[in-house]
Amino acid sequence: MPIILESTASVASPTIPGLVTLAQLEQETARRCGPYFQAYTDRQVPNTANFGYAVVPALRSSIDIDSATNLWVLRRGLNLNGQTVVVDVGDRQRLVSEYDPSQGRIYVDYPWGAVPLPGEILEFGHLNPSEELRVAVQAGLRRCFFDDTITIAPSGSDWWSGVDVTAQAPWLVSPDQIVSVRYGWGYPYLHVPYDAYTVGGHVIVSGTSLVGYSPSGVYLEAERPAWSHVNGADSTTGPVADADQLDLDLDYMASAAHIEAWHHFPSRMQAAAAGGLQATQAMAAAEFSRQALIWNPAPPRSLEFSSPVGIRL
Repeated sequence: MPIILESTASVASPTIPGLVTLAQLEQETARRCGPYFQAYTDRQVPNTANFGYAVVPALRSSIDIDSATNLWVLRRGLNLNGQTVVVDVGDRQRLVSEYDPSQGRIYVDYPWGAVPLPGEILEFGHLNPSEELRVAVQAGLRRCFFDDTITIAPSGSDWWSGVDVTAQAPWLVSPDQIVSVRYGWGYPYLHVPYDAYTVGGHVIVSGTSLVGYSPSGVYLEAERPAWSHVNGADSTTGPVADADQLDLDLDYMASAAHIEAWHHFPSRMQAAAAGGLQATQAMAAAEFSRQALIWNPAPPRSLEFSSPVGIRL
């Protein structure tokens, strides 16, 4: 059942155009995984903590069609004007246990500590927000990669004996992630031959030197997983807060999360798809394959020789 808000304010919209927040990624994933909609609470009729219900005008109907029971209701702490409201972590999510369409009233499985405020946005979805939806999203981010160039800092003879690049960039866990290696003078400049291998789960990179030049910094072009770059900085945890920002395509990440939801929670996903109203596992896999062909890092586009060569005139 589609719900239209009065305001055009975006829930948890990114502060920098072009970036995607964790909230937006979860919302797009939730739409693909089962029934999902947003609505706000009544701004005039009070909600009640003692009885554990909230009044949602958009759910008021003279037709006795149950569109809310057994859905999870999530509070992200925003109202319909995009303003922040305080929500205790213990009140963040509930399960709708009963729905009265004549009043637009939803009852939750146990009372909130503090009821939703007038005009507060509620999200209704099929998957448990913390135990299923976020798990699928985090797993999906491990499938998504983008090209990145990082600087490693070898010291002394380390460059010839081998540099532990995983110690400097924990997300580098496979030699296949490394696309190319360059020397440079303040910026990546010259491609050089290199070797990459693993020791004890760490990627080791070694290379050659130029005549008269020992690199103080080496630039690695590598395929980087989406979870390792959050809010424009390195991350070891991935996004954990609704406002955390990622800089990959939304459909790419959401399609990865969708297929991971099928892998982690097949019974829940099958229940949503059984009526033919949600994508099947095969459809979800095909969509992720399509998005990966578009957004996965492309093979190296440059061509270099493994050793200096010249033309004899």
